[in-house]
Amino acid sequence: MSWTNAVITEAGHRLQAALLGTGDGLTFTRAAAADAEGVERLDLTLQAPCTVDGPKCRVPVLLTNAGVETGFTMTELRFYVRRVTDGAPTGEEVLYATVTDETGDPIPTAAQSPGFTIDWAFVFQFGNASEVTVTLDPAGLVSIGMVGQPNGVAGLDENGAVPIKQGGTGATTAQGVVDAFGIFLAISAAAAYDPEDSYAVGDYCTHGGKLHKCSTPIPSGETWNAAHWTETTVAAELAGKANLISPQWRSLPLASRFPAQSYANYYYKTQENIVHASFCIDSGDKFQNGEVIANLPVGFRPSYTIARCVAGDGISMGSGIITAEIQVHANGNIVLYHCNSDIRWLLGEFTFLAEN
Repeated sequence: MSWTNAVITEAGHRLQAALLGTGDGLTFTRAAAADAEGVERLDLTLQAPCTVDGPKCRVPVLLTNAGVETGFTMTELRFYVRRVTDGAPTGEEVLYATVTDETGDPIPTAAQSPGFTIDWAFVFQFGNASEVTVTLDPAGLVSIGMVGQPNGVAGLDENGAVPIKQGGTGATTAQGVVDAFGIFLAISAAAAYDPEDSYAVGDYCTHGGKLHKCSTPIPSGETWNAAHWTETTVAAELAGKANLISPQWRSLPLASRFPAQSYANYYYKTQENIVHASFCIDSGDKFQNGEVIANLPVGFRPSYTIARCVAGDGISMGSGIITAEIQVHANGNIVLYHCNSDIRWLLGEFTFLAEN
């Protein structure tokens, strides 16, 4: 992959021509990844551009597959800009430049490769010249082939942790890193304050070369008002966030005989090691006394067998609610007992302290 075939679009050239002699400038507003069909598939995080050397401007962008449900091959990177008048963005957004690669980069789904990222830094040079050069800085480039490899990038296991064999601890505190990374992305995307834009509490912007966090809602835009913002730093915003653990909801692994369904079958574990589980299962015919209905993985099992009361509904119309019992064993099996053979639907919710 080269990502060096860069061009300024016709719309970009027209905008540059319109700026000549006006004293106005332009600002990069966003970047997007497109596939071979020209369809934009993913927005990228556009970090604040900075002047490198005179008329050169370095624009860092970050691609993350968080939320990607359908994988694709990215063959085009697009940069959008807006005109800046008197220090404030104005006018319509324009597709300013594109960078293409015939081979492209395969972008996996979030489920296939959690935490997958690629970052680029493109340098735009402005001036009264017949050609404009865009240079790729390969520093920090991460490919899918580097994930899980020696001296590469660590992947995440099914618990959201960096595996021990990849240099991690195997602890689920990796979720805390995800929380901190989300804050980092929000900060990285912070653009210069726009007096025509609206802001919610917690939004970030830059003003006077410093990072600020919105403390008062600004629904319809206003001139800069320091009283509505709190000056902060990246370090201050990330302090302590990487140690927080947010519960991750997972699909309950049901026994294979149960038909595919979209009911609420899930489980998760809190920071206090308490497992919460809930299920609503249609057996398709009848439940059998003593059958295994699901299995919890290691780390989400009790140290000893626990029993909980659950409810069922019969096959016959008007049969009413039928009670039964489930037992969660130390091997993770969730087993149904005291089951009336007329039960077809089974509903339950339970909690317990997980094994150490």
